[in-house]
Amino acid sequence: MGFFDRFRQTNPFRDPAELDKLSLNHLEKLGADLSLPRHVIHFVYFDAEDDALRARDEIPRAGWETTVVAPSESTSQWLVRAEATRVVDTRTITSYRAWFEQMAASCNGEYDGWEAAAKP
Repeated sequence: MGFFDRFRQTNPFRDPAELDKLSLNHLEKLGADLSLPRHVIHFVYFDAEDDALRARDEIPRAGWETTVVAPSESTSQWLVRAEATRVVDTRTITSYRAWFEQMAASCNGEYDGWEAAAKP
């Protein structure tokens, strides 16, 4: 396990829906109008390069741009970042999470969540 991997560990005390709600609340506290599209990034991790490349090819079919980051000293896994400009609210983020979790599982990966810009 790389040094930064330990910070990615799933929080056993919060379910994903609760974490999404906290993130959306944080965006609103920063002044975000959640009805406006904004830059969103989703993170999916893989142990094998082949699985990461399969996800890289699958994700754009859903309208997301992808970047693949190879393992390094700070992480032992392959990262696929999916980026787009989208509306993020309670309805859309639930849908995004479900899609990314399903896609990650089908490619032997682990969905690690998302982040979004406060300003469009």
